Amino acid sequence: MEIYCRGVARIRHAATGEIFEIENDELDWDAVGGHERSMGSEIHYEAEIDHPELGDLTWGLWEYPIGIENHNITYVGEHEVVEDFDYGLEHGEPEFDDWLDYEAPTNPYLVFMNSYHHTGDLLADHGGVRGDHLVNRMIFSQQITALEAYLGDTLLNEVMRDKVAMQRLIDQDEDLGKVKLTLSDVSKDPDLVMRKVRTHLRGVMYHNLKKVDVLYNIALGIRILDLVADRANLFKAILLRHDCVHRNGFDKEGNPIDVFTKAFVQDTADMIRAFVQCIQQAVELRVV
Repeated sequence: MEIYCRGVARIRHAATGEIFEIENDELDWDAVGGHERSMGSEIHYEAEIDHPELGDLTWGLWEYPIGIENHNITYVGEHEVVEDFDYGLEHGEPEFDDWLDYEAPTNPYLVFMNSYHHTGDLLADHGGVRGDHLVNRMIFSQQITALEAYLGDTLLNEVMRDKVAMQRLIDQDEDLGKVKLTLSDVSKDPDLVMRKVRTHLRGVMYHNLKKVDVLYNIALGIRILDLVADRANLFKAILLRHDCVHRNGFDKEGNPIDVFTKAFVQDTADMIRAFVQCIQQAVELRVV
């Protein structure tokens, strides 16, 4: 099964009456829970947005029994849904897992720092003065990508080398909790559990910092969001990167985004570097 989400959501602010539009490509869907019922497993899927004006917005979808859409709920707090997405479950063709043979680098921090220095050199040598310059936008997007890669590779490496961390993740992560294995499965493949955990971690959207914070806390006892010096600007940078990647540097109304000056891009890089350095220090101080 696959989740489809089409159209645009239009939400009216409860206090100002202003209507905000949210496009379907802004939603990242994840399986966030599930439990056993009389006809088998029920799986809860959810997409959440931390909107700068509307706050937390959530779209929920339940699959029960497996293969059947049970119901869905849109939660926008005190605001009003003027028009919602068309979203639900549909059958999709199985796809080859391009990440099946992926091995995380042994030192994700070094990879990140090399990216930080290289993109900084590119910005200085080839960046433009204007805030909508293409090279500036590309470098800005790479900075967020490098953060995601660091978060994913670091968590994967730590969990794979620490059996206690892996067990905590298996016990407490709701997505892994719904995976059912038989004794026959495990006896045929002693590494099956480890491979399931690895596949799960590779499938996480690491720009969803709230979810990543939960995973780091479960597995490693580290609350990464407590280590952010400027959480609001970091979340804003992730949203801006979405506009760079999916809208070629334009906002939802089709207006060019012109904040990507050299100073802005470098300040964002420095903010992300400081964040990564704090996480790396916390990881290195762990007692395994």
